[in-house]
Amino acid sequence: NEPNMENLLFAARKLVKNIAEGTDSTLYPDLSIPEDWQHIPTLEQYMEIRETPSKGHGFVAKQALPAGTLLLVAKPISMVLDSEAEEAQPSIPAAPPTAAAAVGGGDDEMMDDDGDFDAMGEETENPEGADDKDPHVNELLLLEVLDVLNDDPTLWENQLSKLFPRTAEEVAQLPAWICDDDDIFMEFEKGVVELERQHEVLRPVAKEISKRLPLIIRYNILSMETCPELLSYPGPEGFASLAGVGLYHLPSFFNHSKKPNCARYAIGDIMFFVANQDIAAATEVCISYIEHDVLCESAYRRNSMLSMNFFDVDESDTMNDNTQLQAPKPEPGEEDGPDMPVVDSEVQNELMDTDPLERLSSIEQLLAQATGEKPPDEEDEGGTLEMIQEEPSPDATEAANGDITPGWFQCDIQNLRILKAITLEGLGQSKEALSLWEEAIQFCDTKMPPLDENGIVLRVQAALTAYYTGDTGLAQNHAAAALESHNLLFGGGVGLFRIRVAPDLRLPLRPGARSTTQGVNAVDTLWPLR
Repeated sequence: NEPNMENLLFAARKLVKNIAEGTDSTLYPDLSIPEDWQHIPTLEQYMEIRETPSKGHGFVAKQALPAGTLLLVAKPISMVLDSEAEEAQPSIPAAPPTAAAAVGGGDDEMMDDDGDFDAMGEETENPEGADDKDPHVNELLLLEVLDVLNDDPTLWENQLSKLFPRTAEEVAQLPAWICDDDDIFMEFEKGVVELERQHEVLRPVAKEISKRLPLIIRYNILSMETCPELLSYPGPEGFASLAGVGLYHLPSFFNHSKKPNCARYAIGDIMFFVANQDIAAATEVCISYIEHDVLCESAYRRNSMLSMNFFDVDESDTMNDNTQLQAPKPEPGEEDGPDMPVVDSEVQNELMDTDPLERLSSIEQLLAQATGEKPPDEEDEGGTLEMIQEEPSPDATEAANGDITPGWFQCDIQNLRILKAITLEGLGQSKEALSLWEEAIQFCDTKMPPLDENGIVLRVQAALTAYYTGDTGLAQNHAAAALESHNLLFGGGVGLFRIRVAPDLRLPLRPGARSTTQGVNAVDTLWPLR
Protein backbone atom coordinates (compact mmCIF):
# COMPACT_ATOMS: atom_id res chain seq x y z
CA ASN A 1 0.00 0.00 0.00
CA GLU A 2 3.01 2.31 0.38
CA PRO A 3 3.03 3.74 -3.18
CA ASN A 4 -0.75 4.31 -3.07
CA MET A 5 -0.68 6.27 0.16
CA GLU A 6 2.39 8.23 -0.87
CA ASN A 7 0.78 9.18 -4.16
CA LEU A 8 -2.39 10.33 -2.39
CA LEU A 9 -0.38 12.48 0.02
CA PHE A 10 1.59 14.01 -2.84
CA ALA A 11 -1.66 14.72 -4.71
CA ALA A 12 -3.15 16.32 -1.60
CA ARG A 13 -0.06 18.49 -1.11
CA LYS A 14 -0.21 19.59 -4.73
CA LEU A 15 -3.83 20.62 -4.20
CA VAL A 16 -2.90 22.63 -1.11
CA LYS A 17 -0.13 24.38 -3.03
CA ASN A 18 -2.41 25.15 -5.95
CA ILE A 19 -5.12 26.49 -3.64
CA ALA A 20 -2.59 28.73 -1.89
CA GLU A 21 -1.30 30.02 -5.23
CA GLY A 22 -4.78 30.37 -6.69
CA THR A 23 -3.93 28.07 -9.60
CA ASP A 24 -6.42 25.29 -8.86
CA SER A 25 -9.77 25.63 -10.59
CA THR A 26 -11.41 22.62 -8.91
CA LEU A 27 -13.82 23.36 -6.09
CA TYR A 28 -13.22 20.20 -4.04
CA PRO A 29 -10.30 17.80 -3.45
CA ASP A 30 -11.64 15.08 -5.73
CA LEU A 31 -8.98 12.38 -5.39
CA SER A 32 -9.19 8.89 -6.88
CA ILE A 33 -9.18 5.72 -4.79
CA PRO A 34 -6.24 3.60 -5.99
CA GLU A 35 -7.12 0.30 -7.63
CA ASP A 36 -5.81 -1.84 -4.76
CA TRP A 37 -8.26 -0.21 -2.33
CA GLN A 38 -11.29 -0.52 -4.58
CA HIS A 39 -11.63 -4.21 -3.80
CA ILE A 40 -11.49 -4.33 -0.01
CA PRO A 41 -13.93 -7.09 1.07
CA THR A 42 -15.77 -4.76 3.43
CA LEU A 43 -19.19 -6.41 3.21
CA GLU A 44 -18.13 -9.64 1.54
CA GLN A 45 -15.71 -10.73 4.27
CA TYR A 46 -15.04 -8.21 7.04
CA MET A 47 -18.36 -6.78 8.25
CA GLU A 48 -22.11 -6.94 7.80
CA ILE A 49 -24.88 -4.47 8.60
CA ARG A 50 -27.14 -5.73 11.38
CA GLU A 51 -29.78 -4.42 13.72
CA THR A 52 -27.94 -3.74 16.98
CA PRO A 53 -29.45 -3.40 20.48
CA SER A 54 -30.57 0.20 21.22
CA LYS A 55 -28.59 1.56 18.24
CA GLY A 56 -30.44 0.46 15.12
CA HIS A 57 -28.41 -0.52 12.08
CA GLY A 58 -24.66 -0.90 12.55
CA PHE A 59 -21.55 -2.76 11.40
CA VAL A 60 -20.76 -6.11 13.03
CA ALA A 61 -17.55 -8.08 12.41
CA LYS A 62 -18.12 -11.26 10.38
CA GLN A 63 -14.71 -12.63 11.39
CA ALA A 64 -11.84 -11.82 13.70
CA LEU A 65 -10.23 -8.58 12.52
CA PRO A 66 -6.63 -7.95 13.66
CA ALA A 67 -5.52 -4.46 14.64
CA GLY A 68 -4.45 -2.53 11.58
CA THR A 69 -6.99 -4.16 9.23
CA LEU A 70 -8.13 -1.63 6.63
CA LEU A 71 -11.90 -2.13 6.80
CA LEU A 72 -13.30 0.43 4.40
CA VAL A 73 -12.17 3.14 1.99
CA ALA A 74 -14.84 5.53 0.74
CA LYS A 75 -15.48 8.75 -1.17
CA PRO A 76 -18.34 11.07 -0.27
CA ILE A 77 -21.61 11.42 -2.10
CA SER A 78 -20.86 15.13 -1.83
CA MET A 79 -18.87 17.52 0.33
CA VAL A 80 -18.43 21.16 1.33
CA LEU A 81 -15.14 22.78 2.26
CA ASP A 82 -14.87 24.68 5.53
CA SER A 83 -13.65 27.69 3.57
CA GLU A 84 -16.84 27.68 1.51
CA ALA A 85 -18.98 27.69 4.67
CA GLU A 86 -16.90 30.51 6.13
CA GLU A 87 -17.23 32.60 2.96
CA ALA A 88 -20.98 32.09 3.05
CA GLN A 89 -21.08 33.46 6.60
CA PRO A 90 -18.65 36.40 6.66
CA SER A 91 -20.24 37.71 9.87
CA ILE A 92 -18.92 34.68 11.77
CA PRO A 93 -15.15 34.69 11.28
CA ALA A 94 -13.44 31.40 11.97
CA ALA A 95 -10.36 31.55 14.18
CA PRO A 96 -7.42 29.79 12.53
CA PRO A 97 -6.09 26.86 14.56
CA THR A 98 -2.67 26.95 16.16
CA ALA A 99 0.00 24.29 16.06
CA ALA A 100 -1.15 22.83 19.35
CA ALA A 101 -4.80 22.89 18.33
CA ALA A 102 -4.21 20.03 15.93
CA VAL A 103 -2.87 17.81 18.72
CA GLY A 104 -5.81 18.26 21.04
CA GLY A 105 -7.78 15.29 19.84
CA GLY A 106 -8.45 12.76 17.18
CA ASP A 107 -10.04 13.50 13.86
CA ASP A 108 -13.07 11.24 14.50
CA GLU A 109 -15.38 14.12 15.00
CA MET A 110 -18.36 15.53 13.15
CA MET A 111 -18.22 19.29 13.60
CA ASP A 112 -20.48 22.03 12.51
CA ASP A 113 -19.53 25.54 11.47
CA ASP A 114 -20.12 26.95 14.94
CA GLY A 115 -17.49 24.72 16.51
CA ASP A 116 -20.18 22.45 17.99
CA PHE A 117 -20.29 18.75 17.37
CA ASP A 118 -22.72 17.21 14.97
CA ALA A 119 -22.74 13.52 14.17
CA MET A 120 -24.38 10.56 12.61
CA GLY A 121 -27.38 9.06 14.35
CA GLU A 122 -29.38 5.89 14.73
CA GLU A 123 -32.79 4.90 16.01
CA THR A 124 -32.99 6.06 19.64
CA GLU A 125 -34.82 8.80 21.49
CA ASN A 126 -33.93 12.43 20.89
CA PRO A 127 -32.53 14.30 23.94
CA GLU A 128 -34.77 16.95 25.36
CA GLY A 129 -33.83 20.49 24.47
CA ALA A 130 -31.98 19.55 21.28
CA ASP A 131 -31.25 22.52 19.05
CA ASP A 132 -33.71 22.54 16.15
CA LYS A 133 -31.54 24.72 13.93
CA ASP A 134 -28.99 23.06 11.71
CA PRO A 135 -25.58 24.66 11.13
CA HIS A 136 -25.08 26.54 7.90
CA VAL A 137 -22.56 24.04 6.58
CA ASN A 138 -25.30 21.37 6.69
CA GLU A 139 -27.52 23.52 4.51
CA LEU A 140 -24.77 24.07 1.96
CA LEU A 141 -24.12 20.33 1.86
CA LEU A 142 -27.85 19.72 1.44
CA LEU A 143 -27.87 21.76 -1.76
CA GLU A 144 -24.77 19.96 -3.04
CA VAL A 145 -26.34 16.55 -2.42
CA LEU A 146 -29.50 17.71 -4.18
CA ASP A 147 -27.42 18.62 -7.25
CA VAL A 148 -25.74 15.20 -7.22
CA LEU A 149 -29.13 13.52 -6.92
CA ASN A 150 -30.36 15.49 -9.92
CA ASP A 151 -27.40 14.20 -11.94
CA ASP A 152 -27.92 10.62 -10.73
CA PRO A 153 -31.51 9.95 -9.61
CA THR A 154 -30.71 6.30 -8.83
CA LEU A 155 -28.68 7.59 -5.87
CA TRP A 156 -31.84 7.92 -3.79
CA GLU A 157 -32.92 4.31 -4.03
CA ASN A 158 -29.43 2.82 -3.97
CA GLN A 159 -27.82 4.85 -1.19
CA LEU A 160 -29.56 7.88 0.32
CA SER A 161 -32.84 6.15 1.19
CA LYS A 162 -30.90 3.54 3.17
CA LEU A 163 -29.61 6.14 5.66
CA PHE A 164 -31.21 7.23 8.91
CA PRO A 165 -33.95 8.37 9.32
CA ARG A 166 -35.47 5.63 7.17
CA THR A 167 -39.16 5.73 8.03
CA ALA A 168 -41.89 8.31 8.56
CA GLU A 169 -42.06 7.23 12.19
CA GLU A 170 -38.39 7.97 12.72
CA VAL A 171 -38.74 11.34 11.01
CA ALA A 172 -41.65 12.23 13.28
CA GLN A 173 -39.52 11.61 16.40
CA LEU A 174 -36.80 14.05 15.31
CA PRO A 175 -36.65 17.86 15.47
CA ALA A 176 -37.84 19.28 12.17
CA TRP A 177 -35.42 20.98 9.81
CA ILE A 178 -35.53 24.76 10.30
CA CYS A 179 -33.69 26.91 7.76
CA ASP A 180 -33.09 30.55 8.68
CA ASP A 181 -31.68 31.37 5.25
CA ASP A 182 -34.63 32.10 2.96
CA ASP A 183 -32.46 31.88 -0.15
CA ILE A 184 -31.23 28.39 0.72
CA PHE A 185 -34.72 27.23 1.66
CA MET A 186 -36.18 28.49 -1.61
CA GLU A 187 -33.30 26.93 -3.57
CA PHE A 188 -33.91 23.61 -1.85
CA GLU A 189 -37.65 23.70 -2.52
CA LYS A 190 -36.98 24.63 -6.14
CA GLY A 191 -34.47 21.77 -6.41
CA VAL A 192 -36.98 19.21 -5.13
CA VAL A 193 -39.58 20.46 -7.62
CA GLU A 194 -36.97 20.13 -10.38
CA LEU A 195 -36.23 16.55 -9.31
CA GLU A 196 -39.92 15.73 -9.56
CA ARG A 197 -40.22 17.39 -12.95
CA GLN A 198 -37.14 15.85 -14.57
CA HIS A 199 -37.02 12.35 -13.12
CA GLU A 200 -40.01 10.09 -13.29
CA VAL A 201 -38.42 7.64 -10.86
CA LEU A 202 -38.31 10.34 -8.17
CA ARG A 203 -41.86 11.66 -8.54
CA PRO A 204 -43.43 9.21 -6.08
CA VAL A 205 -40.80 10.02 -3.43
CA ALA A 206 -40.32 13.78 -3.95
CA LYS A 207 -42.26 14.67 -0.80
CA GLU A 208 -40.32 12.06 1.15
CA ILE A 209 -37.04 13.51 -0.13
CA SER A 210 -38.04 17.03 0.96
CA LYS A 211 -38.62 15.81 4.51
CA ARG A 212 -35.92 13.19 4.91
CA LEU A 213 -32.92 14.60 3.05
CA PRO A 214 -32.24 17.51 5.46
CA LEU A 215 -32.37 15.03 8.37
CA ILE A 216 -30.17 12.53 6.54
CA ILE A 217 -27.60 15.30 6.22
CA ARG A 218 -27.98 16.28 9.88
CA TYR A 219 -27.46 12.80 11.27
CA ASN A 220 -24.87 11.39 8.87
CA ILE A 221 -22.43 14.23 8.20
CA LEU A 222 -18.72 13.45 8.67
CA SER A 223 -15.87 15.89 9.04
CA MET A 224 -12.84 15.48 6.77
CA GLU A 225 -9.35 16.64 7.68
CA THR A 226 -6.07 15.55 6.13
CA CYS A 227 -3.34 14.95 8.74
CA PRO A 228 -4.97 17.23 11.35
CA GLU A 229 -2.91 15.66 14.12
CA LEU A 230 0.29 17.27 12.86
CA LEU A 231 1.60 20.32 14.69
CA SER A 232 2.20 21.83 11.26
CA TYR A 233 -1.43 21.31 10.16
CA PRO A 234 -2.49 25.00 10.13
CA GLY A 235 0.81 26.23 8.68
CA PRO A 236 1.97 26.62 5.09
CA GLU A 237 2.92 22.93 4.90
CA GLY A 238 -0.35 21.75 6.45
CA PHE A 239 -3.58 20.57 4.88
CA ALA A 240 -6.07 22.88 6.61
CA SER A 241 -7.34 24.22 3.27
CA LEU A 242 -8.68 20.74 2.40
CA ALA A 243 -10.84 20.47 5.54
CA GLY A 244 -14.57 20.11 5.11
CA VAL A 245 -17.60 17.92 5.72
CA GLY A 246 -19.09 15.21 3.58
CA LEU A 247 -21.96 12.76 3.33
CA TYR A 248 -20.84 9.16 2.88
CA HIS A 249 -22.92 6.05 2.22
CA LEU A 250 -21.40 2.98 3.93
CA PRO A 251 -19.49 4.96 6.60
CA SER A 252 -22.86 6.24 7.84
CA PHE A 253 -23.56 2.79 9.27
CA PHE A 254 -20.77 3.05 11.85
CA ASN A 255 -22.36 3.62 15.24
CA HIS A 256 -20.79 5.64 18.05
CA SER A 257 -18.96 4.25 21.05
CA LYS A 258 -17.02 5.95 23.80
CA LYS A 259 -14.56 3.07 23.36
CA PRO A 260 -14.28 2.91 19.56
CA ASN A 261 -12.54 -0.10 18.05
CA CYS A 262 -12.23 1.57 14.65
CA ALA A 263 -10.22 4.67 13.74
CA ARG A 264 -10.84 6.87 10.75
CA TYR A 265 -8.74 9.37 8.83
CA ALA A 266 -8.93 11.20 5.52
CA ILE A 267 -6.67 12.21 2.68
CA GLY A 268 -8.52 14.87 0.75
CA ASP A 269 -12.04 13.52 0.32
CA ILE A 270 -11.07 9.84 0.67
CA MET A 271 -11.95 8.36 4.07
CA PHE A 272 -10.17 5.35 5.60
CA PHE A 273 -11.47 3.15 8.41
CA VAL A 274 -8.97 0.93 10.26
CA ALA A 275 -9.32 -1.48 13.18
CA ASN A 276 -7.46 0.18 16.06
CA GLN A 277 -7.36 -3.06 18.06
CA ASP A 278 -8.08 -6.75 17.59
CA ILE A 279 -11.84 -7.13 17.00
CA ALA A 280 -13.49 -10.45 17.74
CA ALA A 281 -16.07 -11.93 15.38
CA ALA A 282 -19.69 -10.88 16.12
CA THR A 283 -18.47 -7.66 17.80
CA GLU A 284 -19.97 -4.35 16.71
CA VAL A 285 -17.46 -2.13 14.91
CA CYS A 286 -17.80 1.48 16.10
CA ILE A 287 -16.13 4.84 15.65
CA SER A 288 -16.38 7.93 17.85
CA TYR A 289 -18.64 10.80 16.84
CA ILE A 290 -16.71 13.26 19.00
CA GLU A 291 -13.04 14.06 19.40
CA HIS A 292 -11.02 11.32 21.02
CA ASP A 293 -9.67 13.55 23.76
CA VAL A 294 -13.14 14.11 25.27
CA LEU A 295 -14.11 10.43 25.39
CA CYS A 296 -12.59 10.26 28.87
CA GLU A 297 -15.09 12.81 30.19
CA SER A 298 -18.27 11.91 32.05
CA ALA A 299 -21.37 10.73 30.21
CA TYR A 300 -23.03 14.06 31.01
CA ARG A 301 -20.28 16.03 29.26
CA ARG A 302 -20.00 13.63 26.33
CA ASN A 303 -23.69 13.97 25.66
CA SER A 304 -23.62 17.74 25.89
CA MET A 305 -21.12 17.66 23.03
CA LEU A 306 -22.85 14.97 20.97
CA SER A 307 -26.22 16.78 20.75
CA MET A 308 -27.57 13.60 19.19
CA ASN A 309 -30.76 11.57 19.14
CA PHE A 310 -29.32 9.01 21.56
CA PHE A 311 -27.52 8.96 24.91
CA ASP A 312 -23.87 7.97 25.20
CA VAL A 313 -23.87 6.17 28.54
CA ASP A 314 -21.37 4.40 30.77
CA GLU A 315 -21.50 0.65 31.34
CA SER A 316 -22.94 1.17 34.82
CA ASP A 317 -26.04 2.93 33.47
CA THR A 318 -29.20 0.86 33.24
CA MET A 319 -32.37 0.90 31.18
CA ASN A 320 -35.52 2.55 32.50
CA ASP A 321 -39.03 1.12 32.35
CA ASN A 322 -39.46 2.24 28.75
CA THR A 323 -36.32 0.32 27.69
CA GLN A 324 -34.71 3.59 26.59
CA LEU A 325 -31.52 4.87 28.13
CA GLN A 326 -32.00 7.76 30.51
CA ALA A 327 -30.17 11.03 30.03
CA PRO A 328 -26.93 10.96 32.09
CA LYS A 329 -26.97 13.17 35.15
CA PRO A 330 -24.13 15.62 35.87
CA GLU A 331 -21.50 14.74 38.40
CA PRO A 332 -21.02 17.10 41.39
CA GLY A 333 -19.98 20.52 40.12
CA GLU A 334 -20.33 19.72 36.41
CA GLU A 335 -23.41 21.86 35.85
CA ASP A 336 -21.39 24.87 37.04
CA GLY A 337 -18.40 24.05 34.83
CA PRO A 338 -17.98 24.50 31.06
CA ASP A 339 -20.09 22.53 28.57
CA MET A 340 -17.31 22.52 25.96
CA PRO A 341 -13.50 22.56 26.09
CA VAL A 342 -12.24 26.03 27.04
CA VAL A 343 -8.75 26.06 25.50
CA ASP A 344 -9.94 26.23 21.92
CA SER A 345 -8.08 27.50 18.85
CA GLU A 346 -8.88 31.13 19.68
CA VAL A 347 -7.37 30.86 23.16
CA GLN A 348 -4.34 28.98 21.82
CA ASN A 349 -3.75 31.58 19.12
CA GLU A 350 -3.95 34.34 21.70
CA LEU A 351 -1.37 32.56 23.85
CA MET A 352 1.01 31.87 20.98
CA ASP A 353 0.93 35.54 19.96
CA THR A 354 2.35 36.64 23.31
CA ASP A 355 5.94 36.89 24.50
CA PRO A 356 7.21 33.42 25.56
CA LEU A 357 7.79 34.38 29.21
CA GLU A 358 4.38 36.04 29.43
CA ARG A 359 2.93 32.99 27.73
CA LEU A 360 4.39 30.68 30.36
CA SER A 361 2.83 32.77 33.12
CA SER A 362 -0.55 32.75 31.37
CA ILE A 363 -0.38 28.99 30.83
CA GLU A 364 0.30 28.44 34.53
CA GLN A 365 -2.72 30.57 35.45
CA LEU A 366 -4.89 28.69 32.98
CA LEU A 367 -3.68 25.34 34.31
CA ALA A 368 -4.71 26.44 37.79
CA GLN A 369 -8.14 27.35 36.47
CA ALA A 370 -8.41 24.13 34.46
CA THR A 371 -7.84 22.00 37.54
CA GLY A 372 -10.23 24.08 39.65
CA GLU A 373 -7.47 25.33 41.93
CA LYS A 374 -8.28 29.03 41.52
CA PRO A 375 -10.84 31.33 39.92
CA PRO A 376 -9.89 33.58 36.95
CA ASP A 377 -7.30 36.26 37.66
CA GLU A 378 -9.26 39.51 37.95
CA GLU A 379 -6.14 41.60 37.36
CA ASP A 380 -5.67 40.35 33.82
CA GLU A 381 -7.72 43.11 32.22
CA GLY A 382 -7.16 43.23 28.48
CA GLY A 383 -4.65 40.38 28.68
CA THR A 384 -4.48 36.85 27.35
CA LEU A 385 -6.99 35.43 29.79
CA GLU A 386 -9.70 38.03 29.29
CA MET A 387 -11.41 36.17 26.47
CA ILE A 388 -12.28 33.19 28.69
CA GLN A 389 -13.21 35.10 31.84
CA GLU A 390 -16.94 35.28 32.19
CA GLU A 391 -18.89 36.55 35.16
CA PRO A 392 -19.35 33.45 37.34
CA SER A 393 -22.86 32.49 38.39
CA PRO A 394 -23.67 32.40 42.13
CA ASP A 395 -23.75 28.61 41.96
CA ALA A 396 -20.39 28.51 40.23
CA THR A 397 -18.88 30.90 42.78
CA GLU A 398 -20.26 28.82 45.62
CA ALA A 399 -18.90 25.64 44.08
CA ALA A 400 -15.48 27.20 43.49
CA ASN A 401 -15.32 28.38 47.11
CA GLY A 402 -16.61 25.11 48.54
CA ASP A 403 -15.65 21.47 48.37
CA ILE A 404 -16.72 21.06 44.75
CA THR A 405 -14.51 22.71 42.12
CA PRO A 406 -15.96 22.62 38.59
CA GLY A 407 -12.83 21.87 36.58
CA TRP A 408 -12.42 22.22 32.84
CA PHE A 409 -12.17 19.36 30.40
CA GLN A 410 -9.15 17.09 30.66
CA CYS A 411 -8.21 17.97 27.08
CA ASP A 412 -7.87 21.61 28.23
CA ILE A 413 -5.04 20.50 30.50
CA GLN A 414 -3.59 18.42 27.67
CA ASN A 415 -3.59 21.35 25.24
CA LEU A 416 -2.03 23.67 27.82
CA ARG A 417 0.59 21.02 28.53
CA ILE A 418 1.51 20.86 24.84
CA LEU A 419 1.61 24.66 24.54
CA LYS A 420 3.91 24.79 27.54
CA ALA A 421 6.21 22.16 26.03
CA ILE A 422 6.43 24.11 22.77
CA THR A 423 7.17 27.31 24.69
CA LEU A 424 9.89 25.68 26.79
CA GLU A 425 11.49 24.21 23.65
CA GLY A 426 11.66 27.71 22.16
CA LEU A 427 13.31 28.99 25.33
CA GLY A 428 15.99 26.31 25.14
CA GLN A 429 14.59 24.33 28.08
CA SER A 430 14.23 21.04 26.27
CA LYS A 431 14.81 18.84 29.32
CA GLU A 432 11.86 20.46 31.06
CA ALA A 433 9.83 20.16 27.86
CA LEU A 434 10.60 16.45 27.57
CA SER A 435 8.73 15.65 30.77
CA LEU A 436 5.70 17.49 29.39
CA TRP A 437 5.84 15.62 26.10
CA GLU A 438 5.86 12.38 28.06
CA GLU A 439 2.91 13.50 30.20
CA ALA A 440 1.03 14.29 26.99
CA ILE A 441 1.88 10.81 25.66
CA GLN A 442 0.61 9.29 28.90
CA PHE A 443 -2.70 11.09 28.40
CA CYS A 444 -3.01 9.62 24.90
CA ASP A 445 -2.13 6.12 26.11
CA THR A 446 -4.55 6.12 29.05
CA LYS A 447 -7.38 8.47 28.07
CA MET A 448 -7.75 7.99 24.32
CA PRO A 449 -8.50 5.01 22.04
CA PRO A 450 -5.69 2.71 20.89
CA LEU A 451 -3.58 3.74 17.91
CA ASP A 452 -4.64 7.37 18.16
CA GLU A 453 -2.67 9.40 15.63
CA ASN A 454 -2.03 12.15 18.16
CA GLY A 455 0.11 9.76 20.18
CA ILE A 456 2.29 9.28 17.09
CA VAL A 457 2.85 13.03 16.73
CA LEU A 458 3.66 13.47 20.41
CA ARG A 459 6.12 10.55 20.37
CA VAL A 460 7.88 12.14 17.38
CA GLN A 461 8.41 15.32 19.41
CA ALA A 462 9.49 13.37 22.50
CA ALA A 463 11.96 11.37 20.40
CA LEU A 464 13.50 14.53 18.90
CA THR A 465 13.70 16.28 22.27
CA ALA A 466 15.29 13.24 23.93
CA TYR A 467 17.77 12.96 21.07
CA TYR A 468 18.85 16.59 21.29
CA THR A 469 19.19 16.40 25.09
CA GLY A 470 21.50 13.40 24.78
CA ASP A 471 19.17 10.58 25.88
CA THR A 472 19.48 8.47 22.76
CA GLY A 473 18.01 5.37 24.37
CA LEU A 474 14.79 7.15 25.29
CA ALA A 475 14.75 8.82 21.88
CA GLN A 476 14.95 5.48 20.11
CA ASN A 477 12.18 4.03 22.29
CA HIS A 478 9.82 6.87 21.42
CA ALA A 479 10.83 6.74 17.76
CA ALA A 480 10.19 3.00 17.55
CA ALA A 481 6.81 3.31 19.28
CA ALA A 482 5.75 6.11 16.91
CA LEU A 483 6.73 4.07 13.84
CA GLU A 484 5.02 0.92 15.13
CA SER A 485 1.71 2.73 15.69
CA HIS A 486 2.03 4.49 12.34
CA ASN A 487 2.57 1.18 10.53
CA LEU A 488 -0.59 -0.30 12.04
CA LEU A 489 -2.75 2.75 11.38
CA PHE A 490 -1.41 3.99 8.05
CA GLY A 491 0.92 1.24 6.77
CA GLY A 492 3.80 2.03 4.43
CA GLY A 493 6.79 1.48 6.70
CA VAL A 494 9.41 4.08 7.54
CA GLY A 495 9.26 5.65 4.07
CA LEU A 496 5.62 6.66 4.35
CA PHE A 497 6.13 7.61 7.99
CA ARG A 498 8.80 10.14 7.06
CA ILE A 499 6.68 11.53 4.25
CA ARG A 500 3.60 11.91 6.42
CA VAL A 501 5.35 13.58 9.38
CA ALA A 502 7.91 15.49 7.28
CA PRO A 503 6.37 18.93 7.98
CA ASP A 504 6.59 18.32 11.72
CA LEU A 505 10.17 17.10 11.42
CA ARG A 506 11.04 20.46 9.84
CA LEU A 507 9.40 22.61 12.52
CA PRO A 508 11.99 24.91 14.16
CA LEU A 509 10.84 24.24 17.72
CA ARG A 510 14.29 23.86 19.25
CA PRO A 511 16.79 26.75 18.85
CA GLY A 512 19.76 24.46 19.42
CA ALA A 513 18.68 22.04 16.73
CA ARG A 514 17.76 24.30 13.87
CA SER A 515 20.71 23.63 11.61
CA THR A 516 19.96 21.39 8.67
CA THR A 517 22.82 19.04 9.49
CA GLN A 518 21.57 18.37 13.02
CA GLY A 519 18.00 17.88 11.85
CA VAL A 520 18.97 15.39 9.16
CA ASN A 521 21.17 13.47 11.58
CA ALA A 522 18.35 13.16 14.11
CA VAL A 523 15.81 11.91 11.57
CA ASP A 524 18.23 9.52 9.87
CA THR A 525 19.34 8.16 13.24
CA LEU A 526 15.87 7.69 14.70
CA TRP A 527 14.04 6.61 11.53
CA PRO A 528 16.68 5.33 9.07
CA LEU A 529 15.60 4.39 5.57
CA ARG A 530 16.44 0.79 4.93
